[in-house]
Amino acid sequence: MSCAVILTAIRSEYMAVRAHLTDLKEEMHSKGTIYERGKFSSHGQEWEVGIVETGAGNSPAAVEAERAIAYFNPDVILFVGVAGGIKDVKLGDVVAATKVYGYESGKVAETFRPRPDVGLSTYSMIQRARAEARKPDWLARVSSSASPRVFVAPIAAGEQVVANKESDLFKFLRHNYGDALAV
Repeated sequence: MSCAVILTAIRSEYMAVRAHLTDLKEEMHSKGTIYERGKFSSHGQEWEVGIVETGAGNSPAAVEAERAIAYFNPDVILFVGVAGGIKDVKLGDVVAATKVYGYESGKVAETFRPRPDVGLSTYSMIQRARAEARKPDWLARVSSSASPRVFVAPIAAGEQVVANKESDLFKFLRHNYGDALAV
């Protein structure tokens, strides 16, 4: 059976993932992290899925990702949750990242010069995301009456929550990471 780990930052994201799993069991890592392990079935394939709520921030997410990889030895690990749209994306749409720009990396001189860390998704993950985006059956799992669109494209990530499209940070993201669809 294939194994996946799904990390979320907040409770509502965790509960949304959890709602799609069956046979849930709570487990505890030796360092204290509480996981739930369950099953997910789709297209005749069953997955064992470990889920964990990391809390906000990149550092806790990185620690929990490392722990979960050691604990579950997954075939794939995903971080899922709510993001803000930078362009073309509406509420409810899905963005599967081809790459992730770390927008806070750079050099501060007279102005900030970005030197983004870039995390790249694997070719096979990108191909799988595109293939799933073409299939309409996943929409049956969505409780919304709207029909969300799926994008397979870059995203930007950092420690700051972008709550205003008029903010300097939002403008910075649009200017420096023009191909990123979400943050």
